[in-house]
Amino acid sequence: MRVCQFRHDGKWTSITGSGMLPHQEGLLYSTGMPAGVKPEADVVYFADEITSPQPRDTLEFGQTEAAVRRTSSFVSACVCLPLLLSSAMAQVRLSSDEARLSPGEASKIAPVLDSPPPNSLKCGVERWSPRLDFAFRFVTGYVIRCRLSQFEGRKAVVESYEQITPEGQPPILFASAHNVPEPPAEAKESSKPSFSRSKLEIGLSGAFGLGEGSYRFEVLLRDDLHRTYAKHWRLQVAASHSERGVALALKPLTVESEEERSWRVVSSQTEGVRLTILVDAAPIFPYQTSLRAWDRAFLLESVYSVLRHAPHRSVHLVAFNLDQQQEIFRCDQFDDAAFEALSGALKQLELSSISVKALKKRNSPEFLVSLANQELAAERADAIVFLGPNTRTDTHMAAVALTEKKATSPPMFYFEYYPWVGAQFPDSVARLVKAASGKVFPIYTPAQFDQSIDKMLDQLKPE
Repeated sequence: MRVCQFRHDGKWTSITGSGMLPHQEGLLYSTGMPAGVKPEADVVYFADEITSPQPRDTLEFGQTEAAVRRTSSFVSACVCLPLLLSSAMAQVRLSSDEARLSPGEASKIAPVLDSPPPNSLKCGVERWSPRLDFAFRFVTGYVIRCRLSQFEGRKAVVESYEQITPEGQPPILFASAHNVPEPPAEAKESSKPSFSRSKLEIGLSGAFGLGEGSYRFEVLLRDDLHRTYAKHWRLQVAASHSERGVALALKPLTVESEEERSWRVVSSQTEGVRLTILVDAAPIFPYQTSLRAWDRAFLLESVYSVLRHAPHRSVHLVAFNLDQQQEIFRCDQFDDAAFEALSGALKQLELSSISVKALKKRNSPEFLVSLANQELAAERADAIVFLGPNTRTDTHMAAVALTEKKATSPPMFYFEYYPWVGAQFPDSVARLVKAASGKVFPIYTPAQFDQSIDKMLDQLKPE
């Protein structure tokens, strides 16, 4: 039986079988279908920083450009999330899930997409080219922004439709519905003397995973007054020269929405290796105060790619945080379903709240050495794999501290991600792995990650 544990409010909670977390109970996860518009969400106000993740239905007012620009150097090389594309103007971001339409539902809207009426909503679209992420999928997407003044200060419903047509194949149609809230009194007050000239915007986004090939991409917005905005473009998805050897997760001419993303990996095999994976749950940018959406995406994708590439018969996974000096998640039989539990544990991590005890021990090797010794003593793995971004902690590690290290102990590996080239500074995890005579793989791109996994597997092959 799979039993996973995560820290919630400072206590360990066990999850058996199901991936549902206690803090997820009672949350509404709507399909986003036009026939069932989501209930209106609460409004959250922001200053100049994106705060910890909000529920999926949250609408954000006043997000500024500065909060998003800090993510661009990582996102452009890795996970292309809608957070990358922001505006200097005040903006309401409508968050919703794309739902794939059935053939019957698609037949009703396809004619409108094929021959859209003239645009009667004043909007603009910003899109990004497909990029390879750390799950080895090409990700593309868009953000459409519309002036809020067009809705004349009233509540409204906007439906969005995306039709993606792989070359030589039938089109695939997605849909979602969004509630446009009535602007808050503060927004109306700040927009005087004329709300009609306000620069407030609504922003609707979509993101999709694609296999290699050619695609036609069409998007249509339609509000409850039957006003529309339509745009189309073509996409060519192809691996770059450095990516051509990567074992891609999606077959050519394949489309999936971000909400359809599956963490399914090959079932454990009797002849595979026994893996222990130790996830350093740290932000990509070391002085961030919490794990952002792109940080969590990178960690989950990295674990997924290791499991998808490495034939394995068992996986033991521990996630830890060096600032907190503690484990945040532990699962003795990690599998497909456990990804949901790991994702929930990462969402709970708030790095800005650090205990005095943890602060005193931040530069001490005690926690990391204890964790390594615990996994070495368990003798349940053929390989111990650390993965995560280069962290701000850099503590000297002595080989003599690894009291459980034996000649027969499994080798250690560290996939250490750097968000920019030329920044190879040692951190505590790298020093620990080297003290254990292990191998550190510096990672800058998904293609390098793929090559490094292959090198690890070559080393694990029996002589």
